[in-house]
Amino acid sequence: MVERRYAPGTILLMVGTRKGLFIFSSNKARRRWQVEGPFIEGHRVFYATLDTRREMPRLFATDNGGFFGTYLLYSDDFGRTWNPPKVGVQFSTETGLKLENIWVIEPGRATEPETVYCGVDPAALFVSQEGGETWQFVNGLNNHPTRPRWEPGAGGLCLHSIIPHPSDKSQMWVGISAVGVMRTNDGGASWQMKNKNTRADFLPEKYPEFGQCVHHLIIHPQDPNILYQQNHCGIYKSTNGAEEWIDIQNGLPSDFGFPIALDFNHPNVVFAIVEAPPPLRHNLGDQFTVYRSEDGGKSWERLTRGLPQGPTVKLGVLRHALCTDALDPCGVYVGTKTGQLFASHDQGDSWKLIAAYLPGIYSVTCAVL
Repeated sequence: MVERRYAPGTILLMVGTRKGLFIFSSNKARRRWQVEGPFIEGHRVFYATLDTRREMPRLFATDNGGFFGTYLLYSDDFGRTWNPPKVGVQFSTETGLKLENIWVIEPGRATEPETVYCGVDPAALFVSQEGGETWQFVNGLNNHPTRPRWEPGAGGLCLHSIIPHPSDKSQMWVGISAVGVMRTNDGGASWQMKNKNTRADFLPEKYPEFGQCVHHLIIHPQDPNILYQQNHCGIYKSTNGAEEWIDIQNGLPSDFGFPIALDFNHPNVVFAIVEAPPPLRHNLGDQFTVYRSEDGGKSWERLTRGLPQGPTVKLGVLRHALCTDALDPCGVYVGTKTGQLFASHDQGDSWKLIAAYLPGIYSVTCAVL
């Protein structure tokens, strides 16, 4: 077994960028950070996550190499060495599909420590029941009757959010741009659209069955009936498992944005970033701002202490580049498209720049060892 490189209680940030993966580490005080990397240097790491369900955590990362192909890799020594799966994430010739990018890797339920999920472009779901060693295509999603009419968003036809129900093995949600939210109640054999009351202002019909451009989807850690989504056209909350959605923009200055996150210990505390709509896609005005709700989206406050301001501040944040840790008060972490990484150790009350001049950041995920 490979010797652990980090002490128990260490907080790790996995930062996926245009030119590789960086790992930041700190103790529970979260005042000083060390950085290692880049790993998978020079390649586009859309997403990386540490699966801590195993005795020895397994680090997964996307290798969207462009000309050299798209791969999923894993490491059992925190990035020192990387391995490809025995059977990778690939479409069979029968599907007629070609893998463009891998968007997300999601560890499964705590009760299924060898199950891992993967979402890709063109929109499809893969599952591994061997800890990421072999991958199988989930045919049920691809066989949905509306599949021939799915259209891509600006980032492609990407399945970017995967939420297994924490206790019901038959139930799962996914988010697809630009299709919307879908749910299965039978372990992936069949899927239903779950977009009621979410807008698609860019379509002739504002409330279609599907075609909404969901940007990110998350679930309440204690009540799986409660979900939140950041959307191309607003921020929404569901209290009934995505059967219908409630607009919770409630004073936010824009209905366009990508990331959304929750405080694991106080899940009515929601964090989001909204931006000027396309083609700008950066902070509104001269102040880079994170927004926080302490009442499940009924009201929002601006968090700016320690965040940059000025006429040249034009920062954008992608869908996977905002996350929280599981400590109390929670840490909040934000990476920008221009390579700045900000951290808060006090639930967003104050912020510190912990890295600059990184390649553009695609994703930030967190694990506590």
